Amino acid sequence: MWITRRFSKNVAFATATLSVSLVQIFYAHVALAQNTSELPKQQQGAAYTSAVDQRLTIRKITVLPASDNTDGIYARPVENLIVELVKSSHRWEFTDSKITSLPATPLELEDSPKQVQAALSGNEADAAILPVITRGPSGLAIRLSLFMKTDGRMIAQEMIRDHARYELADVKAVTANMYKRLVRTIPYDGLILSRQGTRVTLNLGKADGIRVDQSVSVIQIISENRHPKFGILISTEKEILGQVRVLKVDDTLSFGVITSEKERGAIQRLAKIAGVNPVEYGEAQSLSPGSSTDIRNRADADVAFGEQAKEWLPIKPPAFGQVGIKASLGTYTGSTNLNGVGSLDAKSDFFPMLGINAELWLNPQWSVLADVTQGILSASNPRGGSSPSTLNHAMSKYSMALGYNFLIRDEFFGPKFQLKAGINYYRMFVDDSTPESFTTVNYNGYLLGLGLYFPLSDFKEWAVGGEFIMTLFSKLSESPVTSGSSSSNTINEFNLFVERQIAVNLKARVALDFALYSSNISGTGTRVESATTLSQRHTSLGAGIIYQF
Repeated sequence: MWITRRFSKNVAFATATLSVSLVQIFYAHVALAQNTSELPKQQQGAAYTSAVDQRLTIRKITVLPASDNTDGIYARPVENLIVELVKSSHRWEFTDSKITSLPATPLELEDSPKQVQAALSGNEADAAILPVITRGPSGLAIRLSLFMKTDGRMIAQEMIRDHARYELADVKAVTANMYKRLVRTIPYDGLILSRQGTRVTLNLGKADGIRVDQSVSVIQIISENRHPKFGILISTEKEILGQVRVLKVDDTLSFGVITSEKERGAIQRLAKIAGVNPVEYGEAQSLSPGSSTDIRNRADADVAFGEQAKEWLPIKPPAFGQVGIKASLGTYTGSTNLNGVGSLDAKSDFFPMLGINAELWLNPQWSVLADVTQGILSASNPRGGSSPSTLNHAMSKYSMALGYNFLIRDEFFGPKFQLKAGINYYRMFVDDSTPESFTTVNYNGYLLGLGLYFPLSDFKEWAVGGEFIMTLFSKLSESPVTSGSSSSNTINEFNLFVERQIAVNLKARVALDFALYSSNISGTGTRVESATTLSQRHTSLGAGIIYQF
């Protein structure tokens, strides 16, 4: 009985205690809810991201093996110099490429982003620098190319040509200056390393020209404009995320405070800095009459302020190809040696020709070429008793080829050899006569040519060149009758030219052309007298205009 009463009292006490605790917890939750509702709401930050911006972010750089054509005299020292320059920069880290030799030639890498990506696939670098030194007849050509790992494309390139000093110390000094220019083409100055509240740390310092109380812009790259042929970065479109005022500057770091931003949290770690070295235009000009700064008093004032002033816009350099037109005066000799009749020669001392040629540049090495030439002439009928006494001729020539450029200085518009192969077609139509004097001849075959283009100065105002063309496996057909049952043919063409640059996209050319089409005939044909030989010989001097686009 006593145990039962004691147990009942304990149960009652526990129940009462639990009830009090539950009531306290309930009121505590109510109070917490009330206090929370009184707190200010936390504003969420905005995230600004751009695929282009992320692709152009560089934190680590590697150096690919340098190459030269001088048995390594310059390649290794220049490569080591670039490595040291990258290591000494506080804007990025250096990472070893671990590549002993390039998987392709430098020019092939520039044209093949996939090969660049494959070469950098096992590397932590965001970008790679490729040095190339080439010794030519006029001096050294030095080229530094900057590739991005993300897409394998080249975004910047620095080059000098015809450097006349060969001392290693001088070459290294020139290369160091080229490296400085190369990194300045990167479309931003630095990065935000960290942010706490409105305070930020920048990877820029006194060495970069930043100073206390300077305001710099925080930007994001939203689009890029690349050269349509060579792929290098020409310009970028940016948006400003905010402004930072610099409070403290060390040698390689600086610290500042965000004074404005598009939205709360728009400026984040690795955001890009621009405007460290703003462009200055000097003394302001005015249009106040009589003032010393009145730009209408300048010697070139009529260009912008004359009565017929026109807006000047820069002309884009050619990048896709060229089209040319040429008018020529030529001499012609057509010969046929007939059995029982002898040699018949049709001659014209001057006859007009018009030619059109075109090139499509697929890349610095490969081009597609096409050429069309037409001409008309009249010549006396050399066969006695044959009618009519004057024979009209019409010449047509067509060719289509694929060309490969061997660049002497690794420069498309510099000196180069061109090897081309394609198809060639030639037709010389002639009036029919009675008895038969000449036949209309058609030649076709496979074209094989070798050309040379050589500028005479660094500015390329003048250039000379030439070309030799053979037609292989050529076939002859005649109409309305044939001179024999079979033939062996020889077709050779040769030309020399001089060019003058008259505008950014315009050239004038004078050319001297030679062509010989000859055949040895065997067997009998459908004409009364079979022939033993046929030949067509042309010499012409022409002038034309070439437009490059």
